[in-house]
Amino acid sequence: MPFDFASAVEENGPALRKCDELESVYRHIEMLISTYPGEHTFDYEYGTDIWELDFERIVSLNAWKTQFTECLKRSISKYETRITDCKYQLEVEEVLKENSIVKNVSVRKKVDIYMEATLISTGDPCRFHYTLFLGPLSKD
Repeated sequence: MPFDFASAVEENGPALRKCDELESVYRHIEMLISTYPGEHTFDYEYGTDIWELDFERIVSLNAWKTQFTECLKRSISKYETRITDCKYQLEVEEVLKENSIVKNVSVRKKVDIYMEATLISTGDPCRFHYTLFLGPLSKD
């Protein structure tokens, strides 16, 4: 980003960068995590339901983590078929976000998502890490 469309269509332009399968899987999972179901017209179920947990009051952190992980499992197992044997670990902490322009401070939940899986095409183990800030949901 930004994408240079002119060079992509030029006959003697530079070759477009291609990513390997592992990077493609990583980027696809990142897109799944950050997409709300119903957002894409090609498949209204595409995305994860973690958006529903964004403003939910956390009474039990373990129950919330379990629910969050189940949302990830459903989505990733359905839409990312190039990996298998996924294991998830979540770390949740509160962080202060300070906006110096409007001079306010907010407390947000930071969720680190760690995944281990097996790349089906090679049988190689792979690891992924994503960071989200909740309330409202955003990515780092």
